[in-house]
Amino acid sequence: MNKSSILLIVAAVYGLTAVALGAMGQHAFGLVPGTRESLLFQHAYTYQLIHALLLIWVASQFDQGFWVRSAAYALILGVLMFCGGLYLLVFAGKTAFSWVTPVGGSLIILSWLNLVIHGFKRLKKKP
Repeated sequence: MNKSSILLIVAAVYGLTAVALGAMGQHAFGLVPGTRESLLFQHAYTYQLIHALLLIWVASQFDQGFWVRSAAYALILGVLMFCGGLYLLVFAGKTAFSWVTPVGGSLIILSWLNLVIHGFKRLKKKP
């Protein structure tokens, strides 16, 4: 199995779990609309779903070089840490693992920056 196929699977799992968690958050978890927990939860699954879609695109471009590969790895870990950290905050409160949320957010930002750099590199190569 090649790495782009693995990325596609991870993206699909992120998308699947984001949609499932979004539905469960609305119907099964007892989150009260408008509360801090409800807003954090909504933020987590929205970011997860958006970045699952980005990861699908990144998987299709994986062989384009270092910056895309770096974006893919930062995105996988960033979504896991950022969204997972928010889910943990909603359901367990502040824990010893709360530090993962801002680190994950930074990794997501880094993945977007890597794609910006990749875009500029491609622009320089085109006549």
